[in-house]
Amino acid sequence: MTHPIRSHLHQLIDSADNILLLQGPVGSFFRHFSAWLHNRHGKTVHKFNFNAGDEYFYPERTAHTLAYTAGLDEFAEFLGSYLSRHHIQAVACFGDTRPYHRIARQVCESQGVGFWAFEEGYFRPFFVTLEKTGVNAYSPLPREAGFFLEQYPKLAEQTYHAPPTVPGGFTPMAKNAALYYLKNRSGRKKYPNYVHHRSASLCHYLHLWTLSAFKRLSYRLEDFTLGKQVEAGVFGKFFIVPLQVFNDSQVRIHCDFDSVRSFLLHVLASFAEHAPADTHLIVKHHPMDRGFIDYAEDIKRFIKQHPQLSGRVTYVHDVPLPVFLAHGIGMVTINSTSGLSAMIHGMPVKVLGRAHYDIPGMTDQSDLAGFWRNPTPPDKELFHAYRMYHINTTQINGSFYSRVNFPEIERRPSEKQV
Repeated sequence: MTHPIRSHLHQLIDSADNILLLQGPVGSFFRHFSAWLHNRHGKTVHKFNFNAGDEYFYPERTAHTLAYTAGLDEFAEFLGSYLSRHHIQAVACFGDTRPYHRIARQVCESQGVGFWAFEEGYFRPFFVTLEKTGVNAYSPLPREAGFFLEQYPKLAEQTYHAPPTVPGGFTPMAKNAALYYLKNRSGRKKYPNYVHHRSASLCHYLHLWTLSAFKRLSYRLEDFTLGKQVEAGVFGKFFIVPLQVFNDSQVRIHCDFDSVRSFLLHVLASFAEHAPADTHLIVKHHPMDRGFIDYAEDIKRFIKQHPQLSGRVTYVHDVPLPVFLAHGIGMVTINSTSGLSAMIHGMPVKVLGRAHYDIPGMTDQSDLAGFWRNPTPPDKELFHAYRMYHINTTQINGSFYSRVNFPEIERRPSEKQV
């Protein structure tokens, strides 16, 4: 009898009794995950804290918890020694492009230790992601249609069912982030050599989050009107370009553009030269970027230099993405998970970065000039197989910042590590 494919969480449980956690999402997720691993599955869980924010949410008094206070340059040697000394069989982290995690990935590979990365859900909301060796473009899964079509009959669940809802993540995330950066700053003396993956200033974020809140209020009426116009067909045939966060690792690591701005200007130039005259381009700002950066002047300057675009480009902020997905004729993205949302709606998607879902038969494989003229929708059967494979294997119901619903898992005795 063929057993259904086991999820990555199952595989982690099956493969390791000694597990090391590195940095997690801001908040208590890793502390709850550690307790679940230990209390429900008898795992010995180790944890490295790299700054006082990590320590606040995962106290050092917890068994097998260590404060790493040396420099980034010493981390590879320290980690390698720790893995051997404590017989670590798996390392887990959140975000595989952070400085310490990139080193950890290499060390684990060299020592034959499993490396597992959590990330926000590929299929949002109400999911988080867990993959082995890496997430997003680092995912080891084949970029081949045949793989997912062959795996589909082996899945335990082959029909999509809406996942249980969990509380919204933004408010608890913002509160946790504020606490994290406050503790990080107050505890810098204990962790003098810590290298953060982005700005670690609480004042920096508080100022920008406040600005974001004011902007959201000021855009409310304009966005409401724009949403109604889209639904009424005022924009005719249009393409949607969802922008990503300006410092997103997806942009920094997994594409050849040096910034979101350079991506935007590239798309505008291509649209001006190649798109049919009766099409419109809607550029959607990322809601998490609202207080950090604005591209309105870039768009205005470009249109001034390319008058054929006058009246054909619209810049929006907080209109919900599904409004565009229900009425647009195609999406252009670097590698955002918005591309997956678009394909759920049967919308053609052109990827300009490196994305785990950029698979022939799902995304448009022509060049951008050809995409404007003839956008190709995803194959429904292939996309369903792809979606269900991930929901069965890499996706876990929940939110890092409110609640993750860990499934009941029975251990396979034959696979228990000695």
